[in-house]
Amino acid sequence: MYDDPNRAVVLGWSGTLVQYHRGRARLVPGADDALLGARLASIPVIVLTEQPLREVAAQARRLRVADRLSIVIPGSRDRVTELARLRVEYPRLAFVGSTEEEIVAARRAGVLAFGFSGGGCAGRLLRAAGAESVLSKMDRSLALRVTEQRLFTASGDVG
Repeated sequence: MYDDPNRAVVLGWSGTLVQYHRGRARLVPGADDALLGARLASIPVIVLTEQPLREVAAQARRLRVADRLSIVIPGSRDRVTELARLRVEYPRLAFVGSTEEEIVAARRAGVLAFGFSGGGCAGRLLRAAGAESVLSKMDRSLALRVTEQRLFTASGDVG
């Protein structure tokens, strides 16, 4: 347990945590481990999604990950504002997203942004959008790695 109240990780829902196959949500490979690792490290997992809360909640329950999500912010059309608000509460906030638009929004909000290429968008496009780095898979250490102190000092952000 690390228990650093300044750390949190924001994940996109569709394309980052889940992918849809024949209209049904499935966890991306390694997402369950990533959520478990964040929980073991006491790092809150916040989901930022354009989908309605009821839909995300039902999918999270069916996928048995609802208890691993600290906050779900639904209907988020203004990602920049939402991420900027979260950054006030969590100075070591990191965002992991699967689209260029998500990466650009995180950077505009002053949040350290990581791309996830396992959601379909090419890593080079996520890098070009401003991703600090691009992750091709999820694993248990994801939340710890993206919220590491050295990343924040190396990037010139909060130390």
